[in-house]
Amino acid sequence: MPEIYSVSSLEKVLLHKKPRVEKRGKMAKNETFSFQIAYKYNRFANDIEVKIESEISDYITYRQVEYVPCTSVNLWEGDGFCFSNESFVCPDVLRPTREGKLKSRACAYSSAWFTVKGDLPVGKHKIKITLQAQWCDPLVAEYELEVLDFVLKDKEFVYTNWFHYDGIANYYNLPVFSKKYNEIMYDFIEKAIAHGVNMLLIPMFTPPLDTRVGGERKTVQLIDVYYNDGKYSFDFDRLISFMKKVQSMGIEYFEMSHLFTQWGAKCAPKIVATVDGKKKKIFGWKNGAISTEYTEFLGELLPKLRQRLIDEGFYSKCRFHLSDEPTEKCIEDYKKAHNVFKKSMPDAFITDALSHYDFYKDGLVDVAVCSIKAIDVFLENKVENLFAYYCCAESGDYYPNRYMAYTSLRNRVIGIQFYLNNISGFLQWGYNFYNSVLSDEPIDPYMITDGGGGYQSGDAFIVYPGKNGAYDSIRHEVFYDALQDMKLFYTLEEKIGREAVEALLHKYGYEKGFRTYPHDEKSLLKVRQEAQKILCEKQ
Repeated sequence: MPEIYSVSSLEKVLLHKKPRVEKRGKMAKNETFSFQIAYKYNRFANDIEVKIESEISDYITYRQVEYVPCTSVNLWEGDGFCFSNESFVCPDVLRPTREGKLKSRACAYSSAWFTVKGDLPVGKHKIKITLQAQWCDPLVAEYELEVLDFVLKDKEFVYTNWFHYDGIANYYNLPVFSKKYNEIMYDFIEKAIAHGVNMLLIPMFTPPLDTRVGGERKTVQLIDVYYNDGKYSFDFDRLISFMKKVQSMGIEYFEMSHLFTQWGAKCAPKIVATVDGKKKKIFGWKNGAISTEYTEFLGELLPKLRQRLIDEGFYSKCRFHLSDEPTEKCIEDYKKAHNVFKKSMPDAFITDALSHYDFYKDGLVDVAVCSIKAIDVFLENKVENLFAYYCCAESGDYYPNRYMAYTSLRNRVIGIQFYLNNISGFLQWGYNFYNSVLSDEPIDPYMITDGGGGYQSGDAFIVYPGKNGAYDSIRHEVFYDALQDMKLFYTLEEKIGREAVEALLHKYGYEKGFRTYPHDEKSLLKVRQEAQKILCEKQ
């Protein structure tokens, strides 16, 4: 028999498992709220008509949930708190519908993701959703959404999800920064901004990230370098034009790409210049980080770059990277790179992802972006303006992450953890990394979700390449819900004080750090509801 259910946004609807039913939810007036409709027919059905009946129907949109292979569940020993401990077909892609019509698989569950957003009227709203397949009686599901009489206050929080410019060029087979490439790229950036991203990785030069030693990634470079008669000259116009464009879209901060190679600042990044009229790679793996030729190049580049950024009003919003994830064994090399950089940019903000407190203690970074696995010492020392990050290393030990094999709760809980730990910003490395491990070759993210086996599925990207831009994922939406949860508790703090908010969270099992939190959705929903209730009473 055909089936239909209203389902929570925290549920992952599997093909052959009946989902848990949820029929109601609550949201602030300016919140974005999601729920799902799961349905099942006893044969394939295409062009399923959708009818939404509600006084708030104009605020509701929906997308088809589609499935991809989750092949790598854990790279290291897991902790048992997973959606699945074995490879499975994962609901993740949110694909726009064709003319508003859904489809289904025969004798398997399908689902659609519904989003409610806008200046909604306060009160309880009934939502009736009817699915009509050509050969079947209508399927009807109902959902009740209550819009509460308060708004989430804005919170100064910096969020960056590294943008990989070569991924777009490779997947769509387009020249970097060509007209069609730019149209697609700006849609990807727009989707990131809509999900809370307000700091963007800017490719001054091809970012030296996730590249095999001796290998290289497609050139994505916005600073034009010229070398004639033994002298360097620079054109920053394309860089500034790009920064102005993304700023107009909503980007507030600019991550200037890494000036030294990853994991220790050993070498120079790939840099291309026009030499005597011809394009040529002038720096890369063959050049040491503090070699005479590269040091001289930086000595010419950085003062001019600094002045242009000041003139354009960008400098105070720029965050400069030296080397990503340097280890304690590389601290001396990092110090040398730091000294070279600071000689030309003494007042620049240096920020890097790291796991070792000495880099911050020794003044080598201005903003510490710390792995949640190593963050306790930073928290104990009350580091100001502390950022957090996670990647493939933050697996097991109940750390939150947005791997496909993890529950949506484990993705979403980090919003409360941001609040409890006074985290000022967050970095994740894979917005759209469509390469294999170390960028040996491009991959199709619909078929390969684990970088060819080197990452947990879902670590390397959170959006998919669509027809003319990005398709969101369930994981993308749930992480944005986490950011809204964070705002909820900061909004509550304005009414009852931080001590009272922390006591409320402790009551439901949430503790400081990133490992201790209740492993059931009811606790998250209950603490949200109590916070919402207090805010309504304090209006």
